[in-house]
Amino acid sequence: MHQIATRILTEPCIPTLTDSGPNLFAYCPTMDLVATVSQPGVRGKAAVDVWRLNGQNVFGANFDHDSESEDEGDGEDDGGGQVEKRGEGTGQDDEVLRRRKVRGLCWRRDGQVLAVACFDSSVALINAFTGKIAHHLHTNLPPGVPISTSPSSSFTSSPSRSQKRRSRTSKGVGSNEAEPESTATVKTRTNVSCISWTTHFATPSPLLIRKSLEVGRDTEKAVTLDQILGLKADIDRLLSLKADLPGELSAIDIEASLPKLATLPPIGVGSGDDVFSSRGSLDAIFHAANTGLNGAVDVLIVGLQEHEGTGRCAVHLEIFDSFTIGAVDVGSCFPTSGRGAKVRAITSHPYLSLAFLLLEQPDFSLHVACLDMSFIPQTGRNLPLVARKVTQLGNLLRYVSQVQMQLSAEIKAAFDLPSRFLRNINESLAEADPDADFSFAAHHLAVTGDCDPRVREWLVDEVGNRGLKRWEKAVGDCLDVVRRMTSECLQPALERMQVILSRLDGLAKFSGTRERLGLNEQAIRRVRETVDVLGLVAEDMLIDVGVEIREFGSFMRWLTWECEVEALEEGSERAEELRESWTGEQELRAVLDYVGGAMNQSRLKRYIDAGNPGGEDAATKKSFDEETDTGFYADFTERRRRRTGSNTDYRSPTLRELLERLRKQCDVVFGQIAETFRKSLLTSYLFSVPGQYDGNMLDVRVMPDQIREDTYSLVILAKDHRGQLQLTVADIQMQTGKRIKMAITSNTALTIAQVTEILDAKIVDDEFVMVLAASTEGDARLYTRAISTEAEQNEWELRHVFDDGKMDAGMKPARLEANGRAGRRVVAVVDQAGLGFVVFDLDTGLDVDGKQGTEDEVMTG
Repeated sequence: MHQIATRILTEPCIPTLTDSGPNLFAYCPTMDLVATVSQPGVRGKAAVDVWRLNGQNVFGANFDHDSESEDEGDGEDDGGGQVEKRGEGTGQDDEVLRRRKVRGLCWRRDGQVLAVACFDSSVALINAFTGKIAHHLHTNLPPGVPISTSPSSSFTSSPSRSQKRRSRTSKGVGSNEAEPESTATVKTRTNVSCISWTTHFATPSPLLIRKSLEVGRDTEKAVTLDQILGLKADIDRLLSLKADLPGELSAIDIEASLPKLATLPPIGVGSGDDVFSSRGSLDAIFHAANTGLNGAVDVLIVGLQEHEGTGRCAVHLEIFDSFTIGAVDVGSCFPTSGRGAKVRAITSHPYLSLAFLLLEQPDFSLHVACLDMSFIPQTGRNLPLVARKVTQLGNLLRYVSQVQMQLSAEIKAAFDLPSRFLRNINESLAEADPDADFSFAAHHLAVTGDCDPRVREWLVDEVGNRGLKRWEKAVGDCLDVVRRMTSECLQPALERMQVILSRLDGLAKFSGTRERLGLNEQAIRRVRETVDVLGLVAEDMLIDVGVEIREFGSFMRWLTWECEVEALEEGSERAEELRESWTGEQELRAVLDYVGGAMNQSRLKRYIDAGNPGGEDAATKKSFDEETDTGFYADFTERRRRRTGSNTDYRSPTLRELLERLRKQCDVVFGQIAETFRKSLLTSYLFSVPGQYDGNMLDVRVMPDQIREDTYSLVILAKDHRGQLQLTVADIQMQTGKRIKMAITSNTALTIAQVTEILDAKIVDDEFVMVLAASTEGDARLYTRAISTEAEQNEWELRHVFDDGKMDAGMKPARLEANGRAGRRVVAVVDQAGLGFVVFDLDTGLDVDGKQGTEDEVMTG
């Protein structure tokens, strides 16, 4: 094997190799990236770093230590921030595991998203192109109720430190979404025991794809499964499939022809939802090209286990990055009690809509269970379409919510300085006349030219030139930001929502699979009405901000002129010249309108202020939530038509109120889809693997039979309690309906001469097994062996020797990660203390001259 690169880390990437958690080292074959985890040290931070194979750091993400959350969700804290111990022992207890900030890594097949399982059983999805956390998925299970997860949480952003504390009672779309009542109780403590990202063919059918690949297998233009699953693969062209014009027309995505959404202003360092502030991250979420197979479904499966109480075992499902299906109880499928079971490994195959779970019982026995995701074949080509549309809708809801929060913050902050100026002058004028205020004095000054001495003193001494500039900058910049964000951010996002809702409405009305998709025409209609109302409110807001910009401009020009005049001595020639040269008489009407209206109460505040919590405003708000026969949009337009001037009997709903309503309605739509899919999930117990095994060293893979189309092989590689490597092969036969016939065909002990200890073992592709072992010679070696159990194919091949049992820089090999694509299969050997790794290429061992390739230079961190 040819050594590609060596990476030496300044911080250990794994705490110990004997803990019972999922892998903390992940290799992405599609993009040749390696992800590592540095567990929290004295500063209480866990870092996830992504490297290229040559040792260059691509990006990193920190997961801050939160002692309050740690104490509540993971037991007691040591108080010093040192949350991980390192060592070589084999008796590591669950307390150390519970203190790990990051508990697992998993790449999506295309390498564009990295899933990070966190200490609180949540999963952060990091975009590989931007290095930002695009989604933060919550998978905690409530105690004492059926296992389920609110689908609204699928669009939650990565929370900041303060948001993490609020997230125990507020988790949903955006940072201020209330948690559904069903999950508002105290959550049970759970562990992430396994995390996996599987891919399944939805359309064309897996049978058609498999037949097409087998027919062209021996031709010159043979197409492989890796090419079909490759980045930006065109399946119709690769397989020369017959064109389906109606299907292609129905799949046209017109959002690609809409203008791109504008970036939002940054919301500060450490903010939870700052993925919309850069062009790269915004494009990755909304405008990314349709990469990968059009009809493929990516399913993120997270294994969960309660480590207190009932000890339930469950798996949580997400499709298309962030659309939540929910959690399914796995322990209930055991013939006997499934208490204390733990999901150790998850595998699947793109040809199947099944996922096979390898579960470990407390007695160290291994069991195989099957998770049937029948909603994939039942919904066909409409599943990817619906999943992508609801995911886009959730992302747009996040985007609009952030626009609303930034508009509210901008408006509230802008009028703080003017209010202080006006409060001072009003207090001064009220000393002489309790009924006097600046509005009356300004009217008198603008009409008669006579300036009250107190107003003159205020203009000259308190406001002055500097105060005018600050006033103009505070209010003027705010009005400009509101105008731009409304026209460039809010309205385009609402237009995109309407396009998506129109597509969902069409599927709910005319699709033959609408019942299986969980689409409800009435629920979608309510969402569309609320989006229509938001569009009208955005139009009104844009009109009002335009009027206020003109009035404020006239007011500031007049006030600047008055300050300049009043600063001069009484009767001076310069003052007379300024009064004679004044040409702003035509703007006095706008000045007086601003002084009498927007200066005291900006028109924009009615779009962000909810009014008084009780009385008429509360009754009006209650009417917004009531459903009538005419519909919410018709009621709003009638209320809007009747609202004139200062008539407040028909107050318009604020942006926040409308977004709360929209969020609840979207939750209903998302929940109905997720509930429909969740009902089609079926778990079944298959068989028990003979013997007792070490759950920390196992691998599993599904391989299709080369002859029979309805037969697959499930290969399990594990080390038993005696330290021997066992290779178990079981045949899976798909029968009519949902029946599966499964039988163990072999259970072979794999022995290697001159080997004292098996350090790690992995299955590479569908061909061979790779083993990292310590030998009697005092070195460490890499061996490979064909998976076949036939006698003539069971010889071990020595692939590499680590002299003195050491890698570069004295690192001790202890763990394997093998993965890759055709012609680029790579194996990474990780140091025992997690201080580095070495990467080998399995397919290219020679250079162009036929000589052994030279090793790359050691890259140090």
